[in-house]
Amino acid sequence: MNLRARLSLGAAALAALAVAAAVIAVVGLQRTERLAAEAMAAQHRIESYSSLSARVNEWVMGRLGAREMTGDVAVTATLDLLDALVAEDIAAAPAAREREGQRMVIASLRGHFAQLQSSLSRHPLPSPEATAAIGFYAAQVPAVIAGQIQQDARRREAAMEAMGHLRQRLRALAIAIAVAAPATLLALHLAILRPLLRRLRMDGPDTAHDELSLALARIRRRTNRLDRGQRRLEATIAARTEELREANARLSAVDARRRRFFADVSHELRTPLTVIMGEAELGGSFATIQARAQRLYRRIEDLLRIARSDSGQLDLESAAVDLPAVIAAAEADLAPVLRRAGVVVRTRIAPAMVQGDADWLRQVFAGIMENTARHAPRSHLWIEADGGTVTFTDDGPGLPPGSAMTERFAKGGGRGFGVGLALARWVIEAHGGVLALESPGTGLRLTITLPLADRAEEAA
Repeated sequence: MNLRARLSLGAAALAALAVAAAVIAVVGLQRTERLAAEAMAAQHRIESYSSLSARVNEWVMGRLGAREMTGDVAVTATLDLLDALVAEDIAAAPAAREREGQRMVIASLRGHFAQLQSSLSRHPLPSPEATAAIGFYAAQVPAVIAGQIQQDARRREAAMEAMGHLRQRLRALAIAIAVAAPATLLALHLAILRPLLRRLRMDGPDTAHDELSLALARIRRRTNRLDRGQRRLEATIAARTEELREANARLSAVDARRRRFFADVSHELRTPLTVIMGEAELGGSFATIQARAQRLYRRIEDLLRIARSDSGQLDLESAAVDLPAVIAAAEADLAPVLRRAGVVVRTRIAPAMVQGDADWLRQVFAGIMENTARHAPRSHLWIEADGGTVTFTDDGPGLPPGSAMTERFAKGGGRGFGVGLALARWVIEAHGGVLALESPGTGLRLTITLPLADRAEEAA
């Protein structure tokens, strides 16, 4: 085989390596983009299903508050978005018959909501028919939504896992090509270049260096293309992975805000309802029950406003507040509950004006008294106020060491405050105050420090 044929053979081998690298890069990039798109589409559907659940819950809460709601527009828009996302998913893989079932799921969700909307329109709350319609919806739809979220989560994880396997295979192929290219060059050197250089040294002037120089230049260009393709592929995979990580973080934040909202709703509804039930059991007046119901309605409005706000902050109506009057009003609210629990209240309250929202402060004080009635029955409760500092002390069982009862969802020692003190601390800190909890072993001491009102505002 002459020199030209051997050089042609070596060039052909290098060209084949370059073409293989380019094909691997293009195919790998296309495959990665498809898997990333599938994972992102699944993530979008998960977020849309979660948003649908939240929109329906807001709509139902609005109905419970007996207000005219336009939330059905948001629910319909979310269902339309899900229809569009499912259509895109089916168009991406027309041969995947199992994806057609998603259309039926969306149609079923739309039908269930339409049925619920129709039932509530014909039978307003709190009729038995409306309650039954809400119960039927709650028994059917959340399970369907959860199943779709799980299915899309599995598809997302499968796509991400496939991306990881693809990346490993592409890296292995790239390494193999990177190893094969130098090996081919070494073979060319040993088989062609070294003998040629020896012959040239022996025979005199170089008469064939141009052909060899061109071959080496081609080799360098093809190797550079291979390296650039590999870098682009790795950059694309890293970018898609970061996008998925950010999407997961957003979904986690949405879920955390949703759980916090429902926890606050459950706690805020409990205290006024306890007062209403106590008044009813003791034969209280309808005026008292109506007043507690109005306060309950205002709390629902406050919580819905918090849940819909982007900042998650309390909307306080700050003014100069007569602290002894607020404490007395809270004690009057809980008087039936305290009497029924056998809690004896002793007060020593000095006149003081603090800066804050009287209604929210009254709710916090009432919640603390309710906790004492629930978790330390047949005990004494001392309420002391001096300046802007209010202290609640009981001689109940206290808390075990290490309890963090002002943290949301914390429970322990049978006291079981849950979100109660966490919400109280949130309200007090929103006022610019401090809430401190002490339990020396027997009894419980809770100290609240509030900012005093300005002299000018107090005089006004």
